Amino acid sequence: MYIYLTRHGETDWNVQRRTQGVQNIPLTDKGIRQAEELALRLANQSITYIYSSILERAYHTAAIIGKRYGLSPAKREELQEVNFGVWEGLTIKQIEEKFPGQMERYRTDFSFAPKNGESLYSLRQRILYFIEFIQRGHADTDERVLVISHAYPIRMLIIELMGLPHSHLWDFQLDNTGISIIQYQSRKRRIICLNDTCHLSKTRVNRQQA
Repeated sequence: MYIYLTRHGETDWNVQRRTQGVQNIPLTDKGIRQAEELALRLANQSITYIYSSILERAYHTAAIIGKRYGLSPAKREELQEVNFGVWEGLTIKQIEEKFPGQMERYRTDFSFAPKNGESLYSLRQRILYFIEFIQRGHADTDERVLVISHAYPIRMLIIELMGLPHSHLWDFQLDNTGISIIQYQSRKRRIICLNDTCHLSKTRVNRQQA
């Protein structure tokens, strides 16, 4: 199978660099345009299934694409963004000021979670469950599966699908509606493209935090 991984369109909190987590922040007008441009980008890709995070910004992105191609996105809780607890609504700078040292610890210690939040170990467990789910349904086929999620789950998906060390989790950029494609079969796993944003020529690419 071919797995197409994309992050949702832009939200106001992306623009403000606020940590969204599980907050249901809607797409901006630009975010909607990004989703429409992504739909055009996928026109010749013969997408057969769409799986989406349950959060509004991701599902709205998925619905825009699905409507164009007559596909109903399936919501999957495993694909929702990390719950950042008391960090949500704050910028990275504000997190570092209010909770010094915690962000660095979070990125290196998978067992650590912010207050009322979720650890990266928890994220990894649900991403592994999702991978098992799509393997059961699509393994060793030429089906093209679109997954619309958030920065942290997509990072973890790429790492786990490719069997990479977790130290590489932060080594690549993921833009709003940037597309990454992985060919995933029992004996062949390769990255076809990573964070392709060529379809966003009419909008300025957003490089903000999820």
